[in-house]
Amino acid sequence: MLNDIKVGSVIAISSIKRGNKKTSLFIVIVLALIFMNLVFLPALINGMMSLFVGFVQDYAYGNIVIEPAEDNTYINNADNVLQKTRNINGVIGAAKRLEVGASLRHKQKIVGANVLGLVPSEEEFVSKYPYIVSEGEFLGELSRDEIMIGAMLVEGYTGSEIYDNLGEIKVGSLINVTYPNGIQKTYKVKGIHEGTWELTDLNAIVHYKELESVLGEEAEGKASSIIIKIKEPGKEAEIKEKIIEIGIKEKVFTWQEKAESLLRQALQSIGALGTMSRIVSLIVGAALIFIIIYINTLHRKREIGILKATGITPNSIKISYIFISLFYICLGILLGLAMFISLTFYLKSHPITFYETMKIAPEINIPNLLQGALMMIIMAVIAGFIPAWLVTRQDILEAIWGE
Repeated sequence: MLNDIKVGSVIAISSIKRGNKKTSLFIVIVLALIFMNLVFLPALINGMMSLFVGFVQDYAYGNIVIEPAEDNTYINNADNVLQKTRNINGVIGAAKRLEVGASLRHKQKIVGANVLGLVPSEEEFVSKYPYIVSEGEFLGELSRDEIMIGAMLVEGYTGSEIYDNLGEIKVGSLINVTYPNGIQKTYKVKGIHEGTWELTDLNAIVHYKELESVLGEEAEGKASSIIIKIKEPGKEAEIKEKIIEIGIKEKVFTWQEKAESLLRQALQSIGALGTMSRIVSLIVGAALIFIIIYINTLHRKREIGILKATGITPNSIKISYIFISLFYICLGILLGLAMFISLTFYLKSHPITFYETMKIAPEINIPNLLQGALMMIIMAVIAGFIPAWLVTRQDILEAIWGE
């Protein structure tokens, strides 16, 4: 067997050297495009899924969220819960929030929206709210009569045409807010925030202390939720257990648990699309690889007959054509990988844009690349073996004369 491998490798090297260089280049380019087809769309879908997951982590829930216990509207003694969670090893930030539905009015336009009460200095460590201001500035520690307005509530911003909006709003515009308890307040617009996601851009934001004072004793020192950011993403379950162990009685969720209900359908649809595209790509790729290598091998039918006539064993001939197939496939994979990485880096700096502001770029996934390469290698071995096996079974004269 070892001798067959040695002889097969010599035959393969000799055959490749004597082969038509333009034909070989064409085969390699086609195989590179097949590899690109196998890995690019799944990478783009991974980037899309990461974008949605990022929205959940960066704005709504952080890595972990604490919510009120059953039958409670708020988390009692929120500052005590904050202090306990911040002392846990692995936690880099925690922020309390109040949230309430309210009616917003600007001139003659009225819309309903959620009003978030945030502590600006805390949000810097747990969310991207302070960094998505498209006009004006984010709230300061002393902001009391100021408000941030989500972009989709402002006429002219992406998404405002889909939802009810407050019309044309600028920094300094006055907004009247009516809270559920009947209190009405007038705020000056401090800025407009745009996160390109409905759950951020349909919100209004005021300072935590402002919303606490409006809601009165009912919400004093309390929170609707506490958002936690951890040092090492992926250890959410471990940190959650630590939070429960230190005596936190409220409900504790990882972002995955919360996103399961919020984004389950969207992620399942995207995942199904990725699986279907991969299956189709594998079928098409397998067919093309088989056709290319099969035809290339059959064109060498006379050569195989001559090799048999000179005493080369059928096993050596089969092995030689497997080596030839692997040579083309490996070059195709390397070229395809270079093309994929180049395109990925280009799209990282020039991402595909949806809705003017939502940017999506492919995400490199090493297991997907390895799986694609392995599938192509397996298909190449099969595509190289079958025609060589068929020809070596023929009579020597039939093979030489191409019958």
